[in-house]
Amino acid sequence: MRCLALAQSLHSRNVRVIFAVSQNSLPHCQTRSDWVGELHVMAASSRYDEHHELQQLCTKEQADWLILDGYQFDSRYRKLLDLNTSKLAMFDDGHLLDAGIKDEHLSMIINWASGADKLNYSDLAPNAWCCAGDNYRVLRQEFYQVQTLPFNKRNRLILMFGGSDPSQLTLPLLKLFSESSIRLPITIITGSGYQHTDELEKFIKHSHLSIEYFHDCQQVAEVFQQGRLAISAAGASQFELLHCATPSILVVTAKNQFFASEQARGQGWCLVSIENALQEQPTFEMNAKVLLLEQIVQKSMALWHQPELLNQMHSNALSARQQAGFNRIFTALYSELPNGPHETNLL
Repeated sequence: MRCLALAQSLHSRNVRVIFAVSQNSLPHCQTRSDWVGELHVMAASSRYDEHHELQQLCTKEQADWLILDGYQFDSRYRKLLDLNTSKLAMFDDGHLLDAGIKDEHLSMIINWASGADKLNYSDLAPNAWCCAGDNYRVLRQEFYQVQTLPFNKRNRLILMFGGSDPSQLTLPLLKLFSESSIRLPITIITGSGYQHTDELEKFIKHSHLSIEYFHDCQQVAEVFQQGRLAISAAGASQFELLHCATPSILVVTAKNQFFASEQARGQGWCLVSIENALQEQPTFEMNAKVLLLEQIVQKSMALWHQPELLNQMHSNALSARQQAGFNRIFTALYSELPNGPHETNLL
């Protein structure tokens, strides 16, 4: 959703935005009420044809920038792009550094994780402007439109494990809470890619717990405001939880989540749970999964009954969050264009 966040802010500055998306991604774009920009559905069936189509699109629309977001756009892919007058930018969460391949084609790298400004991008991309660190963070507009709810008015435990919950943590964790003595209001959020809604809804229907459930929620900021504590996958949603000042337990399920999560832990608004088995395969060994979830239940129940600590975590989040990231990215994007922006192309 980081590309949508940037697109919304660009749109607010009257920059024309075009998303180049696959046919499979189109339904997701069309069902979002907050989508901005035009949609170009890629017709290419091969990587070669995709390069050619993107190049033609940038030329036809006189794109200022082509901004890539996804691991599939590796150094080989980027090297084969011939964009003429368009500049090339790339979202990153540390993957570029892990690959360790020098890329002189990139004109900008965007990584708004806290502490990313300390990463050594200059050697790998010597021609790129590095929009790195939380000073460049941009969220979807809904997060800037809600007022932060005071901690003493928050009363819900939020469970959320990303767009598809690839490690299948939501229902097993909910079952453990049900088996415990906990009696507190729970909010569950699952993304559009979650495949187990029927099973989850059936469990909720027969559970003695007080549960509200949102699938493919499009007012996430309002829900986060109600959170006294959140248990969340440690992906991009951690930046949204930080902005909403929601004390959290972040569950690291992939290698690329480590750096940002450790930085967040240092800011004092969250705890981090790490399970090494999760890094390699989504269906990791069952005993490790159960142990991880049991530890999360224990941590969350202990935190829930420490209001002073939770309130301090809430205050730490208020102090750590950033508000002006887009202005800095906008300046970097268009500082060298004499006539200002006329279009940005996002993929």
